[in-house]
Parts: sequence; structure tokens; C-alpha cells
Amino acid sequence: MRKSLVVGILPESKNIWERRAPLRPRDVAWLVKKKIKVEVASSPLRIYKDSQYRRSGAKIVTKFQKANLLIGIKEPPIDSLIPNSVYMVFSHTTKGQEYNRNLLAAFLKKKITLIDYEHITGSLGERLVYFGRYAGICGMIDTLHVFGQKLKLQVISNPFSDLKSAFHYGNYGSARIALDHVAGKIKRKGLDKRIVPFVIGILGHGNVSQGAQEVLDHMGAVDIHPKDVKLLTRNCTAHKKTIYKLVFQREEKLRSKKGKNFYFEEYLKHPDGFESNLETHLPLLNIIVNASYWDKRYPRLLSETMLRKLCRTRPGLRLSVIGDLSCDIKGTIEITKRVTTASEPAFVYDPVSKKISSDLSHSGIAVMATDNLPCEFPKESSIEFAEHVRDFVYQIAAHGITDVTNHHALSSAIRNAVVTQNGRLTRRFKYLKKAYS
Repeated sequence: MRKSLVVGILPESKNIWERRAPLRPRDVAWLVKKKIKVEVASSPLRIYKDSQYRRSGAKIVTKFQKANLLIGIKEPPIDSLIPNSVYMVFSHTTKGQEYNRNLLAAFLKKKITLIDYEHITGSLGERLVYFGRYAGICGMIDTLHVFGQKLKLQVISNPFSDLKSAFHYGNYGSARIALDHVAGKIKRKGLDKRIVPFVIGILGHGNVSQGAQEVLDHMGAVDIHPKDVKLLTRNCTAHKKTIYKLVFQREEKLRSKKGKNFYFEEYLKHPDGFESNLETHLPLLNIIVNASYWDKRYPRLLSETMLRKLCRTRPGLRLSVIGDLSCDIKGTIEITKRVTTASEPAFVYDPVSKKISSDLSHSGIAVMATDNLPCEFPKESSIEFAEHVRDFVYQIAAHGITDVTNHHALSSAIRNAVVTQNGRLTRRFKYLKKAYS
């Protein structure tokens, strides 16, 4: 009888804010009850204490001893990789990310079976393992916080300046109380005439977008269509007590280069035949939140050139903050030049001078681009994630093999998420050879 794989829970080392865990102590107890051995790398940062895992039946280690199914969240350090084992992580390699070129090479060299959570999908392509909702929730809170601080430095009184970054609250319940406080102030006193009508544009429709919208809906935001935004400007003061939410449909943010009607199927087949249509909408927005998927095949929705042109032709451009929740460096939001952190949640980019500053008082557009947003609510996001991933971990461990792609007893959702195996890229990810060449 084939022996089960030994599960190892990796320590997260990205930064001091990363406290999430892929499995809870109760999930470890569940695995142990099913005869799956678990080792947990000791960590002082993790939201769950070592002692909780120990009581659940795990072995606490400073260095893995028998673990060969390593599960984590963010990319593991290259020098920590265990050869000939299985890793389940968000590898951030499958879009051809330049900054992780060496990591992918290490997975290949060490003959590691890499399973990327991002590609564990259902029959309709929907993601089955994700942190998206909390990325959207924390990202929206942080974006509103940055907006409030930027206005405060411009000596514009605003209720958003009372809002802190999500990590200061630690959980969604506490954050909702703060959001209620801000929403109440807006309803009672309204917003400064210089920022009304107050309109937030959202790009994307997935889990991250839903999380961001959840925050705005909690604050009583009113949905609006792009064609109606101009009507609001006719009597701005009438709208000073309202937050408007504009979720762009695909045909509103994209257009055919040849002037044809927009068809999503055509866009998927020939994305190079389309371009962004956002320059017609940006002058009407205070904030734009990006929660859309992007890779190098697709047109950028917000380019440096577009912003530079708008800033030169419209000196009073209302756009103040971009919350790039997808955080693709120089991706669909081209001015996302670097990631931000919970302690330094934004930088300012001046489209005209092309200069970047960490000082929010500088002229330009503030960009919030934190790439591990859910860690700001570590316990809640860990609970939700563990509920998605636990059964997949058990399936792989119980079958006791590292040759995951060719083991048809495993679900196709798992097999299709294997990026590397036996020192090679799997069929679905052969394109990375060209991307990294």
C-alpha cells in the first residue's frame, strides 16, 4: 500500500505583516484523524500559535524532517526549497513575472511539483481556492484611507481621514464600525464641494471586485452607470451626501481598434485588436479600483501615456487615488511601478514629470498597490482560505504520489494546476518557456 505524503505547513517570510496560515489547527486535527502526518514549521508571526497546532496532532519543527507536501501562501525563499517534493503556493510565476524568473528556474532544477492555487479551477474556469474577497475588502479600506490622508494634506476636510488602514483594525468587524462612522458623517454633513460628486470606478467582476463592492455597499453607496455621471455634475451640491459606485462593464472599458462593436468572445480570441476606453471616463472619477485579471496578452486599461495626456489637457483632473488590488507591476495599471506595504500603503506618481514619491503631499496620483492585502485581516482570511484548500491537500496527501499530473485518480482541478513536474513545465504552462526566455 502506498504511503501518504507528509504535509508540511511553511512559515511565511514575505514581510512582518504576513501572518496568514493555509490551514487552521482544526484542519490539521482533521488530517491527522485521517492518518495524514503533519509537520508545522515554527513561526512567531503566524496567526495561530505553535501550541495550537501541537495540540491538534502536528509535529512542530524548525526544519522539515519528513514533509514532502509543502503548503504555504506566498512564494517560498529559493534556498529553502526541498527537492523532489510537492509545493502548493501562490507562486506568481504563471504570468511570466520577471521578478520570479529565478524561483521558477529553481522549481524546475530541483524537480519540484509546483501546484499553483491560482489555477485550481472548476469546470467553468472559476477559481476554487482564493483569498479574493478579503483582498477586495482590505484593499478598498486601504484605498479610502489613502484618499482621506491625501485630501487632509491638501487641507480638504473629509470624513475619510478618520479611516485607518485595514491592518489597524485587525478584523472586519472592527473595520465595519469605522466604516459606519465615516458613512454616518457623510450622511449628516456631506462631502466638501471640491470632491463632489464623489465617484469610485471599479474594474473587474471577480472575488476581489465583490469584496471591494461589499465595503462600499456597507457604506450605502449608490450604483451608477457611466452615462449618468455627467448628469451629476450639473448640480454637484445635491449629491454631496452620496458615495457613487461605478462598476465598468467590459464594453465600457474596452473598444475595438477598428471601431467595431464589442464582443467578448472576439476579445478573448484577438485581444490585440482592442484598446482601453477609459480616457472617456477617468475625468469623472475621484478613485479607481482595479480588481481585474491581466497578463501580457491583454491591452492595458490605464497607461502612462493616457494619464499624461489627461493631466496636460485637463489640469483639474479629479482622479486622486488608484487602488490597484490586482497589483501587476507595470500591468493593466502601468503606473503601478512597485508594491506598497501596510506600513507604507501608497506612493505618488506624477504623470507629467514621471517622478515617484513616497510623500502623499506631492502632486500626482496616489497608488495603493499592496500585494498581500488579505494578511491585514489574517484570521478571517485564513479561515476562508482553509475551507477552500483543505480537501485538495487531503486528496494529494492521501494518494501519496508526487507525479500529480499523470495520476488520474486526482481531480482535474488539481492536475490542471500543476505548473512544473519532473524538472519540466507541464503542457498547460509550456508558454512560460517563451515568457522567461
